[in-house]
Amino acid sequence: MKKSQTGINAAVLVAIIAGLIILYILFLPSVEREELLEGEVKKSKAASEEENILLKEFPGRLDIIKDIEDKTIPNVFLFETTNAKELERINPFIVRSGWFDKKAREASFKIDDSENIDNVLLSFAAKKHKGILTIKLNGEVIFENEVLSETVEPIRLKRSLLKADNALEFSVSSVGIKFWSTNEYSLENVRVIGDLTDRSRQEALNVFSLKGEEFFNIEKATLKFVPYCKGIDVGVLEVSINSKNVFSAVPVCEDAYRQVVPTGVFEVGSNNIIFKTNRGSYSVEQIKLEFEAKETKTKVFFFEINETKLDEIEKENKDITLTIEFVNGDEEKRADININDHLLSLDQEDKFYSKNIKDKIREGNNFIEIRPRTELEIVEIRVEVED
Repeated sequence: MKKSQTGINAAVLVAIIAGLIILYILFLPSVEREELLEGEVKKSKAASEEENILLKEFPGRLDIIKDIEDKTIPNVFLFETTNAKELERINPFIVRSGWFDKKAREASFKIDDSENIDNVLLSFAAKKHKGILTIKLNGEVIFENEVLSETVEPIRLKRSLLKADNALEFSVSSVGIKFWSTNEYSLENVRVIGDLTDRSRQEALNVFSLKGEEFFNIEKATLKFVPYCKGIDVGVLEVSINSKNVFSAVPVCEDAYRQVVPTGVFEVGSNNIIFKTNRGSYSVEQIKLEFEAKETKTKVFFFEINETKLDEIEKENKDITLTIEFVNGDEEKRADININDHLLSLDQEDKFYSKNIKDKIREGNNFIEIRPRTELEIVEIRVEVED
């Protein structure tokens, strides 16, 4: 009896709750009640539509290009010129040494471009020359000898002793016990001379351009050139594109070079190519950048359809529609479409392309390949089941 009574009470409670829910819905404002009831219907409908979409992708841009124009670069001439330059000219002076009279002389000179200065010499003429002349460069003795004639062979200044600011010291030896005499030098035409190398023409810049469709379709790039050497003593020849080194070596003169260039060095629009050397002179000729284009870019999309779904489509006589949406609706659009090895041709200006492809669909895996014959901007590609 107690169990029966408990079951009745539970049923009554469920009925009361159900009644309250119904009353709640009935007393809701009409707008909210419709939204509540339609929401369930919309969810059901959305789920059904989702089941009918077999493929939905957003391909973006598909390019086509037949070839990429080779870029011919003008001949490049790299020159190194070396000329003697007077670094300092010192007014005539006298140095002497005696018991009652001593006189030394200091002079200074600068080297502003030490990297490009070589063969630095000190030259002078000794109008008077008696005793041993001592010359120091930055505190180091570079000459200590008796001069026997007015003409003196130039003194080479060691590169290791040279600085940006340099000091020369001139002095003459003591007379010893000969208190009545004086050792003396009268120096004229005192000059510091060096060989200055002008490297400003050892670098040459050229510019070439790549269009967007060319840039995006470069498969391979090769730089070709022939270096001719001016003289025997030449340095490393370097080639860079957009500040990225693509060649660096001492080349064999008059040999033709083919250098593969990484495609990542290029940019859309203007590109800089620089030839330079650190020594000597070159004439670089027959310069060309050759490009190989990628095969026409295609997009392949895959989707799957099972036996049950395919049977349902056949039984209910539904269609399977391919829809392609383009960005523009006023430009020519041409492409070959391959659906499971069945070919279609697309040739139109309209923004939307739609085709029933039911007869080309099979159970299991399916593919759709788009091979452009003009540049295409595709917003969406969709395959769906339709009544």
